[in-house]
Amino acid sequence: MESDPLQQLRDVHLPPDPAWWPPAFGWWLLAALIIAAVVWLVRRAVIAHRKRAPIRSAKTLLAGMYAAYGEGQLSAVEFLHQGNEMLKRLLVRAFGRQKYARMSGERWLQELDLISSSDDFTLGSGRVLGAQRFKPEPDINVEELNQQLQKLLQMVRP
Repeated sequence: MESDPLQQLRDVHLPPDPAWWPPAFGWWLLAALIIAAVVWLVRRAVIAHRKRAPIRSAKTLLAGMYAAYGEGQLSAVEFLHQGNEMLKRLLVRAFGRQKYARMSGERWLQELDLISSSDDFTLGSGRVLGAQRFKPEPDINVEELNQQLQKLLQMVRP
């Protein structure tokens, strides 16, 4: 009796599964792109955080001034003058906008309106930051002025 030739064949052996390491070139490229994107995003976040540092400082200063006014350590006129000085320092020194350095009066109020995207300074109680602050007894509503200055600080961009 003849033997069956198919029975003499060995079973089919599959090759081993490919190893996960080292990854293919495409995975290396994807990893490099992801790392570069993360580094770029972190760098942009750090730069943005540093650029906004003067604004955070001005907000802290304004809150301290308002607290001092509430405790009676600061008069309304002093709050007004220090608030104006804080705005000038922020815009001129911190952000280098030299055009604001010599502004006063109506022109200064118009620029503050442009920054805040409102008319709180030319028509509202923020008007006292103009020429009115040099009057002997300016009409100052410190609560409203504080709110307007906070709103303005929210709108300032480095």
